[in-house]
Amino acid sequence: MLVASPYHLAQDPAEAALGKPYPPLGPLVTVAELRTRGVAASFYDATFATGPEAFADALAGHRPGRVALVSDPHAVPVKMCTLAQRNAALTMVRMAHDGGAEVLVAGPDATDHPEPYFAAGASVVVRGEHDTAVLEWATVGLPHGEVRRPNRTDLDALPDPDWSRVDLPAYASRWRRRHHRWELNLSTARGCPYRCNWCAKPTWGRTYHVASPERVAQTIAALRARHAPDGLWFTDDVFAVKPAWLTAFRGAVGADPLPFRCNTRADLVREGAYVRDLRAAGCRQVWMGAESGSDAVLAAMDKDQTRADIELAVQRLRAEGIAVGFFLQLGYPGETYADVMATLDLVRRLHPDEIGVSVSYPLPGTPFHARVKDQLHKANWATSMDNEVLFAGAYPQPFYDAVREVLRAESAWWTWRPSRGRAGLRRTAALPWHAARWPVERARMRWYGRG
Repeated sequence: MLVASPYHLAQDPAEAALGKPYPPLGPLVTVAELRTRGVAASFYDATFATGPEAFADALAGHRPGRVALVSDPHAVPVKMCTLAQRNAALTMVRMAHDGGAEVLVAGPDATDHPEPYFAAGASVVVRGEHDTAVLEWATVGLPHGEVRRPNRTDLDALPDPDWSRVDLPAYASRWRRRHHRWELNLSTARGCPYRCNWCAKPTWGRTYHVASPERVAQTIAALRARHAPDGLWFTDDVFAVKPAWLTAFRGAVGADPLPFRCNTRADLVREGAYVRDLRAAGCRQVWMGAESGSDAVLAAMDKDQTRADIELAVQRLRAEGIAVGFFLQLGYPGETYADVMATLDLVRRLHPDEIGVSVSYPLPGTPFHARVKDQLHKANWATSMDNEVLFAGAYPQPFYDAVREVLRAESAWWTWRPSRGRAGLRRTAALPWHAARWPVERARMRWYGRG
């Protein structure tokens, strides 16, 4: 049996330019579990392949009777369900089917859109969490068609990812060449209990299950001893939802924790004790879904946080020396020019260490998508962070492009620090470019937002 991860970095220019590739976490757990259950499972990682055509060599070498094409549900670029990645996956399905293999497909896009995968030759499409279904298919078989199995609740029972199945030195080389460090991805939890109405939850729904702090600490210790990454990225939608879990995790990792970055919510980091536990456990940067500087927009998103929460969170994190990243959205339905200016004001006042800016992206299964589906002129971006407005927005595309560039230009100035290597030289060389572009983009923003 061959398990394959269909994500191609070459089909994702924004992620490729970032220089921070991560191995496919979910599929590597699946391979580890299959092998512990006695299934002779091999693995194909498409991350560094130039295109799906390279899959032909893996098929020829393994000659599998079964192929499980499993997209990583932990990876944000995968959850965006872009056309380029879908087309690459469909090509791989056709190749495996034409080679005589039975094909199972699992992942966020297949959950939302099973039809094209069946049309390409898949016999089984798993909707939602894939682990139990893939194991069942490999051992006793599954009927053809769509299947869904209950989510796993005991995450301690899952094996660690089988890192030996991927070329970790290739990942480390790309990281260190660009950033002079190497970061690996790890998950402590599955799902998210919060109700943000733009957030797609095709795999786990609005559920939340977490591994024990002790088990996570054991995984980190083994990973550190064997592979020696410089840090970790916790892929959890929201890290350490429960303060008591975080306190126990702080104790479990000890006095010399491996540095990590994570996602969290502003309302979680309002409390000083929580932030102190984060720092002591190894946290060096927190990314928050700030989304907007307007309370009206945050309320419309069902974000269940306010601008005041964001401001207090940044204050708490900075007091403990934890860097802050903001995810920001533009163009949510009902957003006005004044709301956009409130977001600009928030960023200018708080000076986050990094920002990620996108236009609101409707995905199937969300209340946001249901609200705008009749206005959609296109269903998906071609590649991640295309930032194309897919529905009838309040302002034209050039307005959102200009706002994003103004934010990027200003952020480049206040976050610049002397740093070594090519990345530092690039950032320094970009400062004059940002300085020249800033007045132009600000004028465009005002022009296109005048209505």
